[in-house]
Amino acid sequence: MPFPPPCHRHLPGLTLVELAAAVALLAILVAVALPALVQPLERSRADTTRMRLVSVFNTARAMAITHRRAVTVCPSIDGTGCDADWARGWLIQADRSPNAAEEASPRQFMGGTRSPRIRVDSTEGRKYLRFQGDGRSGGNTLTVSICVGAELHSAVIVNNVGRTRSARQRSRAPCPF
Repeated sequence: MPFPPPCHRHLPGLTLVELAAAVALLAILVAVALPALVQPLERSRADTTRMRLVSVFNTARAMAITHRRAVTVCPSIDGTGCDADWARGWLIQADRSPNAAEEASPRQFMGGTRSPRIRVDSTEGRKYLRFQGDGRSGGNTLTVSICVGAELHSAVIVNNVGRTRSARQRSRAPCPF
């Protein structure tokens, strides 16, 4: 008895060509949509940096009032010393108490952003902020500008009384540095 001819059924699924076309189409869509997704993400990171900077300044002022001695805030990358980059982190350090030579000065480090597109810089000539024991900030008003790319995003301002406020830039403006 002869065998019946083999049945050629088409199995469901994708061919390699169909799969490659789908992956190529997906890659094109991602390449077009990615810049539109990066911008809001960077603005969100800049907002977080602004809020954390306000928190750092308020913490330093409260520390100065609580310990009744000067407290300095400066930019720091790793918390071991002051640096010039306000975006990467902040070091809060109280001055030594004049009554206790052996007493260690309280020190606190808070990390900043790791985004290379976010830049943060302070008013020219003010590379750190110092609160007196009564909470006042001596010298001129300190303005810390936060930029995303080449655009100004927001600013954190500390007046001579030591009060901190922040303002988000409403219209497009170039970065001041």
